[in-house]
Parts: sequence; C-alpha cells; structure tokens
Amino acid sequence: MDKKTQAVTEIYAKSLVEVALERDSVPIIYDEVRAILSVLDDQQVQDFLASKAIDLSAKSEVVRLFQESCSNYMKQFLEIILQNERQQLLYLIMKEVLKELSLKTHIFDIEVTTAVALSDDQKERLTALVEKKFALTKRNLIEKIDDEIIGGFIIKANNKVIDTSIRSQLQELKMNLK
Repeated sequence: MDKKTQAVTEIYAKSLVEVALERDSVPIIYDEVRAILSVLDDQQVQDFLASKAIDLSAKSEVVRLFQESCSNYMKQFLEIILQNERQQLLYLIMKEVLKELSLKTHIFDIEVTTAVALSDDQKERLTALVEKKFALTKRNLIEKIDDEIIGGFIIKANNKVIDTSIRSQLQELKMNLK
C-alpha cells in the first residue's frame, strides 16, 4: 500500500474510532466492523469494489447493503465513504479501524498456538499472564492447534510474540551449532 492510501485509510479509521469513543459505542462499532470484514474478507468482493471497470453505482449498492444492518454512526460513516468515492478502500479502512480501536482501548485478540488443546484452567492462567505482561485486556482468545510446534506455546497479542515452542528452541539450537 502506498503512503497516500495509508494516510487516507488512517484518516477515515481514526475519525470513526473517535466517534465510537466519544459516543461510548466501541463494542457496537467493533461488532459492525467485524461483520463488514467478514464479507469483505472475500477476495472477490474486494476485487469488485476495487475494479475500475465496474460502475460506481453498483459498488455503492454493495456498500449500502451494509448500511441496512448498522448503527446510525456506521451508516453515516459508510455514507461519507460513498460520497467521497472511497469504496475501493473500504476493506483497508475497516482493518485500520480494528487496529485503531485496539490501540485506543488496549483491548486485543490473543492468539495462542499449542500442540494440544488447552484446558479451561490453562486458558484462564494464560490470559491473565498475557494481560499482565502485555498490559492489555483480552477481547477474544483465539486458540490454534499445530502439532508441528511439538510442545510449548506461541502467543501473539498487540503485535508482540512469546514463542516457547519446542520447534523454535530446536531451530535456535540448530542455528547456534552452525
């Protein structure tokens, strides 16, 4: 993404996040953004909105479909995107909104990868550890199972990683032996 596109997406995202914070509607906006992204994650939808060959009115119709089930704040936000003909940036803007919401509220998804499923007690202890170590609040705990890590765990939250997996330790040992 070029600098101009990044700047535009940040401006739009920050404006929506400011409204969400001012109006105490962060959970609603977060849920709406996640719902919109669940549709926009489809590459065909992104390509449709980005295509110069497709009429602007057709793109607007797609964006207006989102407005039908959104709060007034999101409806107004999407309308501004339509008025400024930024439909092609909608996916990037929504991703940036999630990032900004997390940064402003210190509420993040925590992703944990283990070789075997964690018990509820382990999940609670892990969540407490991550919240304390990273100074954040958990929104969701996303658990992934990957038997290739052999043992241990990999935690990702707020662009930070704790990797205690056996696989990474073996890789480090291999590098040190060279």
